[in-house]
Amino acid sequence: MHKKKILHIITSLGDGGAEGVLYRLITNSPQDYHHEVIALSVDRKYENLLREKKIKVHNINLLKNKFEIKKLINLYKIIKQKKNYIIQTWLYHSDFLGGLFAYLSGNRNIFWNIRTSEISLKSTKLKTLLIIYFNAFLSWFVPKKIIICSQRSIKVHRSVGYRNNFKLIHNGFDIKIFEKSKSYKRKLFKLNNKQILIGNVARYHPVKNHEYLFLIFSKLQKNLDIKLILAGTNMNERNKELMKMLDRYKIRDKVILLGRRDDIMKIYKIFDIFILTSLSEGFPNVLAEAMINNNICFSTNVGDSDIILRNKSFIIPHNDDEKVVKAIKRIIDKKNSREWKMIKEKNKKHIVNHFSLNKMTNRYLNVWRR
Repeated sequence: MHKKKILHIITSLGDGGAEGVLYRLITNSPQDYHHEVIALSVDRKYENLLREKKIKVHNINLLKNKFEIKKLINLYKIIKQKKNYIIQTWLYHSDFLGGLFAYLSGNRNIFWNIRTSEISLKSTKLKTLLIIYFNAFLSWFVPKKIIICSQRSIKVHRSVGYRNNFKLIHNGFDIKIFEKSKSYKRKLFKLNNKQILIGNVARYHPVKNHEYLFLIFSKLQKNLDIKLILAGTNMNERNKELMKMLDRYKIRDKVILLGRRDDIMKIYKIFDIFILTSLSEGFPNVLAEAMINNNICFSTNVGDSDIILRNKSFIIPHNDDEKVVKAIKRIIDKKNSREWKMIKEKNKKHIVNHFSLNKMTNRYLNVWRR
């Protein structure tokens, strides 16, 4: 059987949204597709999971802020060897390096993948900004198509000079995994069923805007039996900067830090409300995942969060914490009511109907077939 060969090039295989989408896409592909992955830097979560599925992973082990010519030559050699492969790059750095090296090696079957929808000094490092603008130039001749995960992101990238050669593919989710996953008992975290649990799942990074979440929570917690549960890379007590921030808002005793988790599906299920306060997202996976797990969700207007939530009353402003607090309190007052339950049921149904893993996989396959 002749297999279609895909070489994915991604910045790392750590615990991130793009990495999760890549893993789901590969493991949900038909058997007549052969996948290999190049990771530019080391982060093992999805690398280990892919190897368990017998997917070949090449780790280049590029170090941050270092120009390593031998490793770059090795990257080029691997790409050049894959002449008959479709090249699918993921994220700006891989679009740049992987896309350019594939083009220079003579491959013209190159597809980029863009995952963010905000380009500014506030949310993006200077080095990344330079790559974004250089990629805008390369976009006119390197990629055959630019796969993009949010409608908002198309507008943003066109505005900085990218060729209008985009294919919108929203992220997809395997509903069976969520349904199989059982919830933890609250008492495991020394919590009771009467408490309101607010959750957030995000790595510690300025773009995730945790400080705004803490400001909101500091005002929300007054006169309420409420806890804030935070999961994600570096969301732990060893993070001194994070702990200072919690002390500044006087909420340390109301916050549970779980750090990076491999059981995140079970964690979602104990939340009552999920709040996303990011400054930038493409298609925020965590929002859809929280909705599948029957969370009532609020989000800043980033990426396609409005399409995911489909209800403007759950979109929160970036700079009006008083308005956000009032909106969340109105929902908390309805806990266990018929309306509360209906919101949760509608959230789950919306994701199941519009963002399935099979739909996403088929859209990628259709792009690669052309």
